[in-house]
Amino acid sequence: MAVFPAVSLILVTISINYCRSQLVVDFTLPSTENYLELYSTSLVHYRNADYQRTQLYTELALADKRYRDVMLFKCYQRCSDQGSQKSQQLFFLSLVNEEKCTRKCMKKLFGQPLQLPLWAIKDFKFRKPYSFLQYSYYQLGDLTSAYEAALINLKYNRDSEMMQGNVKFYSKKVKDKSRMLPHELPDSVDEFNMGVTSYMKLDYAAATHHLNQSLSLYIEETKKCKIRCATGYDEYVDKKQPDLNDTSTFQDQFVRLYQEVMECRYKCLGKHDKMVPDLSEDYLPKLLNYLQFSAYQINDIVFAHQIASEYLSLNSGDQTMTNNLKYFAEQLESAPESYTILRDLIEENKLDMEVLSAIVGKKEIRKRLKDKQNYVLGDMGLVSELNPDKNILWRNSY
Repeated sequence: MAVFPAVSLILVTISINYCRSQLVVDFTLPSTENYLELYSTSLVHYRNADYQRTQLYTELALADKRYRDVMLFKCYQRCSDQGSQKSQQLFFLSLVNEEKCTRKCMKKLFGQPLQLPLWAIKDFKFRKPYSFLQYSYYQLGDLTSAYEAALINLKYNRDSEMMQGNVKFYSKKVKDKSRMLPHELPDSVDEFNMGVTSYMKLDYAAATHHLNQSLSLYIEETKKCKIRCATGYDEYVDKKQPDLNDTSTFQDQFVRLYQEVMECRYKCLGKHDKMVPDLSEDYLPKLLNYLQFSAYQINDIVFAHQIASEYLSLNSGDQTMTNNLKYFAEQLESAPESYTILRDLIEENKLDMEVLSAIVGKKEIRKRLKDKQNYVLGDMGLVSELNPDKNILWRNSY
């Protein structure tokens, strides 16, 4: 019996040669300025066409922001084992201990929280500093570094026609991409794209390596994204305090605040979808589909079985994958253990959706999922129809 991929596998990718293998977290700024001050200074220099100083201060701002993000996660990890969730009282005790411990850790490292204007929050979220950085590098004649900065900005701003044009321009000018020194480590999407490139070349060993890396990074990135939904240190200057008036109850206020947290966690599940162009289905099922077939091609049947099984936990109605899993099982003496880390994340995602459903109502959840089948959450009791394009032969899948 032949094993087939579950969907048509056509994807336009961007390949980047990454040279840095690890993130340096002990970076020390040569001044007491934080990333907001450094970035504001870089914008002043940019408006004055002083690209040398723009490049310098933007680099420092990005480095400081990365360092704070790394340390926030480390502070949270150090504090997250305090308390328990066996009861409501212990849950809140755990919440208070984690919050106080995390803030104490961050205050010791950075002093008082920054008061961030909304424009700065958005700029760093969508990697706007890289837009100024690429133009500064261009003005300084360093097209290779400009190209790398432009690629990062474009990944977070797919609809930017200006940056699309810049990337196209740099791609024609920069022939030796090995000289690129990335500002950011490869993420799940980068490894996914490299995996798909290898897959299309029928290099299944390389594809399995990159796609497995992509999956590991996806799990890590999703967890960190969810943590940031409820944990932070720097503050938005115009934030609104809860309206704890005489008519409001603690339960009411807590549910409203917790809804914001759950809405944020919900968005974490779809953030990768927006970073891959021409994606025909949700990111995680697409990744698992590539990975199970690549693992099969290199005769890693145990891993192929594990991945196919997790795919079906997201899309139980997929007949092609069901047939694949049956075939894998027939090749093994016993069923392998589940891919624990991924299974735990999928179960956590489903629990998140149950909580959000309890807050906003099942009708609203069904409305959200109507055009997003298996939004990294499984069927969730929804009736789904098989996509006829999924029942295709491998030789016709290009």
